[in-house]
Amino acid sequence: MFFSIDLFPSDMRDAIIQFDAQAKQIAASFLTALESYQAAPIVYHYTNDVGLRGILESGRIWLTDIFSLNDPSELRHGLSRVVEILKQKAAIGPPECKLFAKQFGSLDEALHRSAHYFVCSFSEAGDDLGQWRAYADNGQGYALGFDTRALEEAFGKASQTATSNNAAFPVT
Repeated sequence: MFFSIDLFPSDMRDAIIQFDAQAKQIAASFLTALESYQAAPIVYHYTNDVGLRGILESGRIWLTDIFSLNDPSELRHGLSRVVEILKQKAAIGPPECKLFAKQFGSLDEALHRSAHYFVCSFSEAGDDLGQWRAYADNGQGYALGFDTRALEEAFGKASQTATSNNAAFPVT
């Protein structure tokens, strides 16, 4: 249910308008940085012999649920930092802010129960010791090179129909 902003007291309405403008500016800055990023022409997927066989036999790259990753703490770490900062800011604010921060803090568990995000990782480095150790059977596996543009186009389509909720972007 949405409410007209005119129903709020003027000070709250002004705060909402200010927040909205700041949030749009932050989002625009983030998107500008993503859109200006120039990916390498070739990206590499490190895997072991079982992964290689699966890719070659099926002709497909499989995506993994983010909560089944070898280190799901990466996602939780980012979210925990957001929650920590939000709670610090809310501690000096009105009770409504404290309640919001507390509710937002439970988002991690809600995401784990309901989010269905799938990822596949690639590296611009074709010979990276950390990648070999972590993902390519401790150096006994394979680094498969893929044409970045073709890969992005393939992941952006589902059944030959463009899909708007798929994205490829750098993660640092």
